Amino acid sequence: MKRRILPALTVATVALAGSAVAPTAASASDAWGIVCNLTQNTWLRAAPHAQVLRTLTAGRGFRWHGQVWAEDDDVWLYGHGAEDPAIDGWVPGGNTTC
Repeated sequence: MKRRILPALTVATVALAGSAVAPTAASASDAWGIVCNLTQNTWLRAAPHAQVLRTLTAGRGFRWHGQVWAEDDDVWLYGHGAEDPAIDGWVPGGNTTC
């Protein structure tokens, strides 16, 4: 009988420990913006063609704050990615669904 109780208690303990983890709320910037998706991995830059701030992942959200830099067919959008709402920067417009 002891052999059956120990595995059952182990499973119950693991199940309770897993359910005790509190879900964390998603955080997002309170800045105005249009939510778009990234169509490919892309770099968030300090300015168009400038220093890379971080890499944003394809399929994740990008909040565009409405600012645009454009020269011929070179269009950049200003906002932040879902990975870090505290860091705003520029991404190529062609890498988004905006």
